Amino acid sequence: MSRTVVATPLFARRLAEFLDEYAERGAVRFVERLQTSYRSMIENIGEFEEIAPARRRTIGGKTVTIREYLLDAGARDFLVLYWLPPDPVEPVLLLNIRIGGQNYFRWKE
Repeated sequence: MSRTVVATPLFARRLAEFLDEYAERGAVRFVERLQTSYRSMIENIGEFEEIAPARRRTIGGKTVTIREYLLDAGARDFLVLYWLPPDPVEPVLLLNIRIGGQNYFRWKE
């Protein structure tokens, strides 16, 4: 059974920032690879329950079990945090994205 995948406003904003930044630099092929990898991630996360290891994280003072997905865009990797609800009817939530190698996720502006 395939689940729907929904991006939080924070995830959508951060992804748009990365795409805009690299598009302004003229990295067209990089942006295309990132978009292709993103589409593949959406398909994989929606289809497979246990595609990534579960980790406990504290987000906004609340501890939740989330999963990580690595997007390969060629020159850079991006780490995506997502939440897989226990109820199979609920959609998968994409929580945040960061460039691989950074030590933290930005949760606020």
